[in-house]
Amino acid sequence: MASVGGGDSLIEGHSNLSTDSRGLFSGFYTKPGRLIGPYCGHHIVIEAPAALVWDIVVDFAGWGAWNPLYGDTSGLAEEGQTLQCKVKLEGLKPQKAKAQVYRVVPNQLFEYGMNNLGGLAKVFRYIELEALSATRCRVTNGEIMSGLVGRYVLSPMISPKVSSGLKNMNEALLFMAERKWRARPV
Repeated sequence: MASVGGGDSLIEGHSNLSTDSRGLFSGFYTKPGRLIGPYCGHHIVIEAPAALVWDIVVDFAGWGAWNPLYGDTSGLAEEGQTLQCKVKLEGLKPQKAKAQVYRVVPNQLFEYGMNNLGGLAKVFRYIELEALSATRCRVTNGEIMSGLVGRYVLSPMISPKVSSGLKNMNEALLFMAERKWRARPV
């Protein structure tokens, strides 16, 4: 995977990483400088330019219209900003959440995270875009869980639901981006 903002792709920090034919992956994230803990996510290739996909990713006001994982989202894609959202995991009641934006590299990377239960459950999330050509990109959407409760209690229970949510989010993003790209004036 391509370098992002002068650093390595997050995927390179995994040990025991396994990927299945549907693009789902899981493992244990160990790269220094990030949370260390169980990890899950999803890769997808989208037939649209990375810049177009990026515009959809950072249009939080529009997430409610297409995003099955995060509804009613507001905030700015700027480092240090707070996002307000409603997380919708399969089989669970939607939960209001606040996330801190950690890092933004336009057209490439959006990182954010949440602390729950007084820091006992920490979640690090990212959406990474890699341009494969001028009109095609790969999106990697992942989550690392850490903290005493997050790592040992929540992760085994929640990771399958999060993986499914990330996959559904990527598939909805693909539909939205490819539809927008095909509808552009030529």
